[in-house]
Amino acid sequence: MTVLPHSETETTLRHPIAKGWLVHCVTASGAICGMFGIIAVADDQPREAILWLVVAMILDGIDGPVARAWSVTEHVPRIDGFALDLIVDFVTCVVIPVIFLHRFNMLSPGMSLIVGAFILFVGALWMSRTDQMTDDHWFNGFPGEWNMAIPTLYLLDASPTVVFVVCLALGLSQLSNWKFVHPMKVRRFRPITATVTVLWLAAVLGVAAVSPDLPLIGQILLLACPAYIMAIGTWRTFDEDRWLAAA
Repeated sequence: MTVLPHSETETTLRHPIAKGWLVHCVTASGAICGMFGIIAVADDQPREAILWLVVAMILDGIDGPVARAWSVTEHVPRIDGFALDLIVDFVTCVVIPVIFLHRFNMLSPGMSLIVGAFILFVGALWMSRTDQMTDDHWFNGFPGEWNMAIPTLYLLDASPTVVFVVCLALGLSQLSNWKFVHPMKVRRFRPITATVTVLWLAAVLGVAAVSPDLPLIGQILLLACPAYIMAIGTWRTFDEDRWLAAA
């Protein structure tokens, strides 16, 4: 095997096509995280499953900004990054959380199959929407982040009734224009929203690490962070004119 000189290797890595393929590989690696997540669920390892879901979410959060900064669409046009992202997201954000929901008995017997089928159905419809995002970068309907919602409910040891109501409400919202914030693209309150998102991820990982214990600070963050996301989305939904005027 021929080893490239250091300077030549650096030049290769700086090449826009090489950088474009690197970004697509990072996106596609989310599917591998999904595979490990499924294995963890099958092996009755909720902590490991949650870890892989969070890793996949972090990769999903990294690839988009980098792809735009490096103009990946122009340099590697044969790969549709948006389609690739949707494929990986459907596996990691929808399919695996549904399996998680069923495997760890978060609903009463028989209901997990019905609710799981409902989540998959509305999730497929939402992923196909041509109006997923508004001009000011808000999601129309719940963006299928079941990889955060379901682990949060699991770690809070939510009752089957609460799990059912939350899943039904979020699922139905995917067919509506109820607004959900994009933590990085929505400029107004972005520092707060980004911080809340990071804290939520940290809380999920931290509580999962000590589960079944539920430290008070973990419980507060697991409740407060999604409450903020829902509150700001409700504000944007029902006070759109004033929000846009102030943006």
